[in-house]
Amino acid sequence: MIDSVSPKPVSREIASQEAVTPSRAYWNQRDVIADFLPLAEQLQNAVDCAGNLSPFQWIQLFAMTMEFKPDVILDLGRAKGNSACVFTEAANRLGSCSVISLDIENSWEEESLPNVRKIVPESWFAPLQALRTDILTFDYDKAFDNKNRVLIFWDAHGFTIAECVLGRILPAVKEKRHVVMMHDLSDARYSGEECSAPYGDQRLWKGENAEETRVLLGHISSAVAQSVAIVDFTSRNKLTLQSADQDLHSGFDEAQRAEMRRLLGDQFFSLQGHWFWFSLNEKEGPFYFPRFEPPQQSVTATPIPLISRLKMGARIALNRFKPDEIKHLEY
Repeated sequence: MIDSVSPKPVSREIASQEAVTPSRAYWNQRDVIADFLPLAEQLQNAVDCAGNLSPFQWIQLFAMTMEFKPDVILDLGRAKGNSACVFTEAANRLGSCSVISLDIENSWEEESLPNVRKIVPESWFAPLQALRTDILTFDYDKAFDNKNRVLIFWDAHGFTIAECVLGRILPAVKEKRHVVMMHDLSDARYSGEECSAPYGDQRLWKGENAEETRVLLGHISSAVAQSVAIVDFTSRNKLTLQSADQDLHSGFDEAQRAEMRRLLGDQFFSLQGHWFWFSLNEKEGPFYFPRFEPPQQSVTATPIPLISRLKMGARIALNRFKPDEIKHLEY
């Protein structure tokens, strides 16, 4: 059963004018990014988990946040805290923004937080609520109450989590300005061969999260379950699932690319992204959401093994050194 909900009319003209893209954010926020880089490097070393979020992805998320200027940031799947650090720094700079970071695991508290505390003052943590809780049972209505602009980073895996995001969280923000960014999805048109290669000796992808086998959905290559769910959702609602890789490859002229590399260096400026984004603000409703029922007992997402996280990080690192201009595949 799928419920149809008609939001208040959204002006397409206003939505178009306010649209935030990775390339536009990178360029508009380049001086702010350059100012952040010394601290960014220290925080990355403190968290010490580039396999979860690479240095250039840190900066792309930071730029998107500074450009969108949310009232609240929802960080789904904190792990060791890469994204939590990015968003907390952005929230401090914005001045009127809070960060709600949710995860059922404790690697942030036990492994990363002691190191981060050596770098930043205690006041730096003021915008951050790093909660160890179940994403499926969290009170999102309370979190979004009196908030007008919501940024969501969807980095928690599994079909059950996807059902919560699409059937519980999105209805709660449908009448607000919002952006949803999705990690662990690559654009095969701009990525390495492993994202679009023949099966080789691999079997079919069967829904396992972050294993070696990948699923290819058009130009979307992924090893996580929400890739299937979001293609289904955006197709039903006739929404555009935007590719960060495509936007970054097409959004700069040669002079801008040279300036970005001069200012940020190859470690922090990349035309690779390996993430997608979307928003219901793109069009007027009605929108169609899957039914979501909170569990009677806490249900957690299947954790991704460390070796799988490292393999995913290695793939991103290898893709980083691909040529900037790669021919589009025909679909």
